Amino acid sequence: MDVRPLAAAEIPALARALAGVPLMVRYGRTPGALEAALSGAHARGERLLVAADGGALRGLAWFLTQGTLALGGYLKLIAMLPGAEGKGAGAALLAAFEAETARESRHAFLLVSDFNDGAQRFYERHGYVRAGALPGLVLPDVAEVLYWKRLR
Repeated sequence: MDVRPLAAAEIPALARALAGVPLMVRYGRTPGALEAALSGAHARGERLLVAADGGALRGLAWFLTQGTLALGGYLKLIAMLPGAEGKGAGAALLAAFEAETARESRHAFLLVSDFNDGAQRFYERHGYVRAGALPGLVLPDVAEVLYWKRLR
């Protein structure tokens, strides 16, 4: 699995592919909205990494390496393309996020939807601790669960 920076030219196709993921559908992330968000992040210099296997994109990580609670980095989004789940791309992207963040911050933070049990188990297996919940933060009927990990 190769993890590398997302190229601007890859954003439209990646946005179209990710928009079909059930989580993106639930949050109303259309291809156009995803493309605009990723293009804006790319222009601002936010970290955007992709996992590729044999040249085919498998997943995306979007993050900031510092600023969260004035203590650490924040994983804004990690998403696998349909069919790429459970094949190591998520773990590779998470490891890359942690490595880049650890250079600048001592802690990593992320949010997971309360209904996303698989993601919660994934982060807990990788050493993240549930720190609390923020009900209605993004969607009125969903709590976002805050997770934290000490990196160094």
